[in-house]
Amino acid sequence: MRRPAGFGLLIILLGAVEAHSAPLPLTVNRIDGFVIAGSALADSPLEFLGGLDVSSRDSDFGGLSGIAVGGGGATAVMVSDSGSFVRARLVHENGRLVGIDEAEIVSLFPEGDTGKQAGDAEDIAFDPANPERGVIVRERQANALLTFDLENGRPTRFAPMRVGADDRVLRSNKGLESVAYGPAGSSLAGRILTIAERAPRGASDIPGWIAGVGAFGIIARDDFDVSSARFLPDGDLLLLERRYTPGWGIAMRLRRIAGEAVEVGARLYGEVILDAGMTYQIDNMEGLSVHQDDAGRTVLTIVSDDNFSILQRTLILQFALSSD
Repeated sequence: MRRPAGFGLLIILLGAVEAHSAPLPLTVNRIDGFVIAGSALADSPLEFLGGLDVSSRDSDFGGLSGIAVGGGGATAVMVSDSGSFVRARLVHENGRLVGIDEAEIVSLFPEGDTGKQAGDAEDIAFDPANPERGVIVRERQANALLTFDLENGRPTRFAPMRVGADDRVLRSNKGLESVAYGPAGSSLAGRILTIAERAPRGASDIPGWIAGVGAFGIIARDDFDVSSARFLPDGDLLLLERRYTPGWGIAMRLRRIAGEAVEVGARLYGEVILDAGMTYQIDNMEGLSVHQDDAGRTVLTIVSDDNFSILQRTLILQFALSSD
């Protein structure tokens, strides 16, 4: 019997969680409403499916920058600015996110430097054709893209992958921020796409690359930075963007770009499907994952990076994207 791609990832991750005996202690508060004040998401194709405000007494927990959800929504792995790798079960009731348990935290690079300079992982994605393979992206590194294999539920055998970007971009602290695999059945199938956080000084486009093939651009809008990217089941590209403005606070945005437009030399704009500011339950929203649940819904999972600050929160939010 042919199993969905996420099934293999589910078995691998759950086996690893059960094999370790030191759970990550978490304090979890449910978020039942996305809107704090004002109108609901009437003009958006998104339905809020619940969220979590998560904290831990473990000092290694925090700074979560990338997330990948598998197993039809049952499991999540997350990577952090400090080189940590978190895996856990997501708990749902009646199709809504209500909890997280069986969490575990380990070092992403157990034999290397886990400091901010070398250990900073900004995003993680798994190969839809092989859930035991994946890729992470790092800032400030000449080898910004690293492919890996899963072994006992954790990444290993890291290998650098050519991006094709200028070394000054790769080593910048506003360099590569997101990574995604091209969707099956598209011209990008089997390719890895990566996008920088913001446009270089004096430029109007945020640079992106089809790794090892060529560059494209995201037309910058309203001083938002790109923090993550994922392809939707229909092949469209979804961008998670964030902005911090003194006096106005934080904001997050989702932009949808036609998948057939993503090619070398393109300048991409897209449609805003969500624009949320301080009247919504958000923080420094940085990681995005897309999966289909058992009901066939396209579900977006977004995680925030608290920068290890007591003034910020680690949030995990889920939304269902309505079909056109």
